[in-house]
Amino acid sequence: MPNTFAYFMLLIWPLVALILYKKLPVLDATLWTIVGGYLLLPQGVDIDYPIIPALDKNTIPAISAFFGCRFIANKKVSLLPSASIERNLMLLFVLGLTITVMRNGDPIEEANRFIPGLTYYDLLSVILSKYLLLLPFILGLQLIRTREDQIKVFSVLLVAGLYYSLLALIEIRLSPQLHNWIYGFFPHTWGQQVRYGGFRPVVFLGHGLWVSIFLTMVLGAAITLSKLKLTITRFSNSHIIVYLIVVLVLSKGFGSMILGAILLFCLKILADKVSLKIALLIAISAMTYPLMSVLGIFPHEPLVELISMVDTRQAGSLKFRFDQESWLLDRAMERLWFGWGVWGRNRLIDSVIDGYWIGLIGMYGVVGFVSIFGLMFVSVWKAIMTFSLISDQMEKALLVGHALMCALVMLDQIPNHSENPLFWLLFGGLIGRQRYIKLNQAKDLHTKPPENTVVGN
Repeated sequence: MPNTFAYFMLLIWPLVALILYKKLPVLDATLWTIVGGYLLLPQGVDIDYPIIPALDKNTIPAISAFFGCRFIANKKVSLLPSASIERNLMLLFVLGLTITVMRNGDPIEEANRFIPGLTYYDLLSVILSKYLLLLPFILGLQLIRTREDQIKVFSVLLVAGLYYSLLALIEIRLSPQLHNWIYGFFPHTWGQQVRYGGFRPVVFLGHGLWVSIFLTMVLGAAITLSKLKLTITRFSNSHIIVYLIVVLVLSKGFGSMILGAILLFCLKILADKVSLKIALLIAISAMTYPLMSVLGIFPHEPLVELISMVDTRQAGSLKFRFDQESWLLDRAMERLWFGWGVWGRNRLIDSVIDGYWIGLIGMYGVVGFVSIFGLMFVSVWKAIMTFSLISDQMEKALLVGHALMCALVMLDQIPNHSENPLFWLLFGGLIGRQRYIKLNQAKDLHTKPPENTVVGN
């Protein structure tokens, strides 16, 4: 059970944000409000009032950041993206949610459980909660524009990750106890944090897998900044990269180690253009995975056999997830387009939902999946479309590193549910950067003198 300090931290975070917006530039304050809230606030604790969504470590920093931008920094940030595919996808999601509620007014009576039908109260609650989850995406899209903004994002991510790695090392050595010591309870299943004769660090994120994927993104930021020959700390870039690789390995996240290896290989060895194509291929694979699963063309069994050659326990875990996905997908197919709605209506008795994608399709159908994963995919796709407009190598390296990190986060939503406000900020920031590049390109074309025109004396 959470202690008083857990609720105190949630309640005081808006004040922390207020101080940040008073002391720092708007982008710095927004980054530290969202990143700090995600990393430090308690997991699984919320303040729940009627009608409004639960106020927790995801929603409080997002709301604080919006009000900080709008009313303290006087930054004109809108509640929705301007007319674009991103705006259309968000509106599609709201429309889909409305139809989901309308089609799920029937109660579910199965075995020993009874789940009432959905009402318009549920519609309002779900729309608000999902909007708040996407609010960092909207802020990132509007605030992250220039090359310096993008560098600032990577720098904050790296600094936060380096400090957080120290807490991770404590838990690797002593077992995941920080959340229990500080907030009074352990936020997940203990047995899932025991691996390879040691422990996964959990810190304040709720699960060792979420710590691992966060460290993977920190590694991506470090590698990208090293390509730019930018030093953020007094340690050399090569030492930081080696250190982060060691911490990632010690964190014992098998999938995250693979993603980290992909980042290292692509950003350190391959050409930028090739790495960007790989990012697009990864994003397409994640986007089409549900369809491949339905058609039976994804190689589930060969993949399990391949993993078993490296780690039989990990292969068993993967097979368990694939089996659960198959059963949950059969249920999702019964209400394919708009899903079963919330409150566990999409679940089977004793089912386990690991992947974010299967939860989305089960609750909100194909329309919900396409809307949410579409926002992720668009960020990577637009990076591809923008790459040819850039001539500066530093800007190319930033764009490629950012796009590859977003693609790998998208891929991680297939076996896991690691989606969070920080990652949505990265997705929105990538689109915001792309928009700024295209805007400048259009201005350059507009102001460029006609051919054969002599400029100056």
